[in-house]
Amino acid sequence: MRPSASWDPSSTEPPGEIDRGSSLPYHEQIYRLLLDMIVSGRLVPGGKLMQEKEYAARLGVSLAPVRQAILALVKDGYLTRTRGRGTYVREAKVGTRIQLLSSFTATLKATGLPTAMRVLTAETIPAGDPAGEALRIPDGAELFRLRRVAFLAGEPVGLLTASLPVSLFPGLPGMDLSGSLYHLLEERYGTVMTFARNVIEVVRALPEQATHLQVPVGEALLRVQGVTHDQHGTPVEFSQVLYQADRFRFEIESHPQRGAGFPARAAGLPDDAPH
Repeated sequence: MRPSASWDPSSTEPPGEIDRGSSLPYHEQIYRLLLDMIVSGRLVPGGKLMQEKEYAARLGVSLAPVRQAILALVKDGYLTRTRGRGTYVREAKVGTRIQLLSSFTATLKATGLPTAMRVLTAETIPAGDPAGEALRIPDGAELFRLRRVAFLAGEPVGLLTASLPVSLFPGLPGMDLSGSLYHLLEERYGTVMTFARNVIEVVRALPEQATHLQVPVGEALLRVQGVTHDQHGTPVEFSQVLYQADRFRFEIESHPQRGAGFPARAAGLPDDAPH
C-alpha cells in the first residue's frame, strides 16, 4: 500500500493501492497512504492536494472514504482546507522547549520560514491589576504596553502583549518594536532576561483575538501568561501570548529537586513571552 517514490500530484499514476482484502476500512487505508506521503516528504508543507474526486478515481473508490480520510487528516493537524482554494499540507508545528529563556522572535526564525511582527498598539497606561501587582509597582504608575501579532510564512500564529515599567525603560515607545523585544532591551538598556515563571492554559478566542489570529470566535488557543525577571531578580515584564494551538507544541523537561520532590508547577516558560 506504500505509494511509489516517483509519484507527484500532477502525474497520471495512482498514489498507491487499496488493499481490498484488508480488514482496514478504505478511509483508514487512504488516511495512512496520505500520511505516509506527508511524513516522507513526497507531499511537502504548503503543497496542494489533488481534488477528492481525482483521488477517488485513481484509487477506484467512492468519494466518501476519500473525504473521510482527508477530514481526519485536517482534524489531526496534517492538512488545512481553505474555501475556494483547496486542501494543503500544513506547515510543521513550531517546537519550543519550556525551560529555555529565549526570544519568541528567534524561535520563529529558527524554523527557516519567513517571519514578521506587526505592532498593533504601543501605549503608556496607568498600572493596575494584574500587571501592576505582578511587577510590584503602585497603582497609577506608568506602564508601557505593547501588543503585536506574530506571522510565520504569512500566517498569524501568535498574539503577544507585553507590559513593562516606564521608569525602567524610558524612550521605549519611540523605538522600532517590530523585532526582538528582548534583544532591544539588552542592547539599549542593558537588561538581560534571566528567569520567567508562567502559566499555560487553554482559552477560547474572543472576537478581537479571533480577528487578529484569523480563527473563528471561540476557537481554542494556548495562553501563556507570566512574569519575566532581569539579571538582578527584578520583575520587569508582565506578558501574555495567545498561540494558535495547532501551530505549536511545547517540550517539558522535569528534574527532581533535592529535598523537595518534583515541583508542583511548570516554571519558566520563556520561549513563550512576547519578545
